[in-house]
Amino acid sequence: MMGLAKSLVRGTVHTALAPIEARMLRRQPAARWPHVFILGAPRSGTSLFYEVMVTGFQFAYFSNLAHRFYKTPLAVSRLGQHLIAPHKAAYQSDYGHISGWAAPNEGGWIWQRWLEDGPWVDEHMLAGLPAAEIRATLAGMSGLSEMPFINKNVMHSNRVRLLDALFPGCLFIEVQRDAKDTARSIIRAQQRHKGPKQDHTEWWSVRPSNAGGDTLIERACRQVTGVAQDIARDCAHVGQERLLSIKYAKLCTSPQDTLADVARFLERHGVPAVSRGPVPPPFELHGSRPLGDEEEASLGDCLHNLTRAV
Repeated sequence: MMGLAKSLVRGTVHTALAPIEARMLRRQPAARWPHVFILGAPRSGTSLFYEVMVTGFQFAYFSNLAHRFYKTPLAVSRLGQHLIAPHKAAYQSDYGHISGWAAPNEGGWIWQRWLEDGPWVDEHMLAGLPAAEIRATLAGMSGLSEMPFINKNVMHSNRVRLLDALFPGCLFIEVQRDAKDTARSIIRAQQRHKGPKQDHTEWWSVRPSNAGGDTLIERACRQVTGVAQDIARDCAHVGQERLLSIKYAKLCTSPQDTLADVARFLERHGVPAVSRGPVPPPFELHGSRPLGDEEEASLGDCLHNLTRAV
């Protein structure tokens, strides 16, 4: 019953706000600044970095409110500016979800209106997309607060070339975490049935070009290495200078230094790095708990072989 009630409320809000959304899209000028997209494998620290970015710098972003009312993100965000309190960072997430109506969200339901989750795509897909609507939506989010727009979504790791075609000059920031720690976390997320549901091929979350494998361990290892390889290859194709890679460990132990690196990167490309609030203190860096002995051996061998094969 709760799900039905939420669906009815959402449908009512979408219907009421649809004319406003359409008008905002029609009148929306081009984005003033390059958009910024956060990339990385699942469980690599992208959610923490996303929250650090939107609380440390003045950025527009898809909130939980915009995500929930995904058919009218501009209209509901404009309304929300007057009805919901600004996000206060707690730097905690539940498998990518950060609590609070104003909290940053991947905007998965918004992106899914236009793009299928999972498989790798390139600029050839642009012809079949409502490009004007997509561009106006992101430019509108930026325009509402007169700030550059940033979005984290692990699916972007497979869309670099398409995003470049949609938004020429956009910037990419990749979060890199220790491969073993990331793979272990991916494995445990699936064992606990957390995060997105597996697709019909039993694949979980973003699907890199090297997707495959007969075991959960091999699939996780291919996901970690494959996402990194896809990002490196595609960013080299669109322009390596528009990619900044940051280390999750450094983000945790030295947020101030990480944000300074990010600020220099943004300003070099014409995106203002205006402070929104104080830099958070260092986060406690935890390595993921090892698996069983046999699983750990298999994990190490698989990562070694996949890395050596590149």
